[in-house]
Amino acid sequence: MNVKSLITAASLALLPLTAGAASFIIPAAGTGPGANGSQWQSEVTLHNVSAVATTATLTFHDATGLASSPLAVALPARTTTSIADIVKTKFGKDAATGAIEVALPDADFSRVAITSRTFNVSAAGEFGQDIPAVKASEAAAAGDLAILTAPSSVSAYRFNFGLYTVAAADVTWELVRADGTVAATKTVSYAAGTQLQYGSGVATFLGAEAKDGDVVQANVTKGSAIFYGSAVNNASGDPTFVPSVKTRPEIRMNFEGVDLDENGTVDIKDADRDGTLDAAIDIHTDQGFPNYFRIVAAGEHGEPATFELVDAGSDAQLIDSIGTIALAPGIALHGQSGSLKVRISAGGSAAVVTLPLNYR
Repeated sequence: MNVKSLITAASLALLPLTAGAASFIIPAAGTGPGANGSQWQSEVTLHNVSAVATTATLTFHDATGLASSPLAVALPARTTTSIADIVKTKFGKDAATGAIEVALPDADFSRVAITSRTFNVSAAGEFGQDIPAVKASEAAAAGDLAILTAPSSVSAYRFNFGLYTVAAADVTWELVRADGTVAATKTVSYAAGTQLQYGSGVATFLGAEAKDGDVVQANVTKGSAIFYGSAVNNASGDPTFVPSVKTRPEIRMNFEGVDLDENGTVDIKDADRDGTLDAAIDIHTDQGFPNYFRIVAAGEHGEPATFELVDAGSDAQLIDSIGTIALAPGIALHGQSGSLKVRISAGGSAAVVTLPLNYR
């Protein structure tokens, strides 16, 4: 078969389902009572650098999904707007933890600076942490591995961690000890637009004893999410924000590449074994019939592989069990680039590989 063609707007599938293309996500914000009579709250500050006024639309998401009506916040030209205890004063929650989506018009997306701070007020003083706003487009996507480093001393700190799902996501969590031992594994499917936080999560969520130097790894095998952590000092209650570090997991599959004309020869390889083809597949948009190609892969020891399209649009189809893909993209994609992600499973292991695309 002629094979120059593959996928549809798989790149569109990675855009947030609940957040617009021009959205920031504050992954954790809250309000409510804390330990020893203290009170948690979050403050959000927005600064418009433009000479033109704009409007930000803020929405609160919790474990149930959309937890508030959209809130329009006017941002006059060259001004700063701060909203104290926002989850209570603007979203009407007495005790809640969630994420705040900040949507902006495309033209103003790069002209508004967003910061947030979550802090605890008690008789002992005020302790808090900055929680940065993250572009929704920069979330960890299928094939990414998000790393959260827990405190070096579990006697001094407790470790909370969580996520906000930009698109419905499958996540395999692993607890990795300082010596590299995997102490716990858990796979969870999350609905789009939800936020969950796991307090003292190593014990309460992963079911293991926390130890010094633990690392929590979140392997995204479908969808996309923003991950974060917080190390809280047990004596003072002072929290320190722990950002996730986005990496790529080791590819243990024998992913050779793709066979463009299904003649048994690998035409585009993954020579450096990073899980991404070394060159893009040219996909023709004006043929009037699908493009075809085949993924060439096996398990680490040669075991037969199975294949699953991940975050792909309806224009891409897996048409047989040996990894043949048909793609019939629309002419509107002509001149654009994209990617297709495929989950390959074999020998009890799985990996998500990326196939870059050029639409011709």
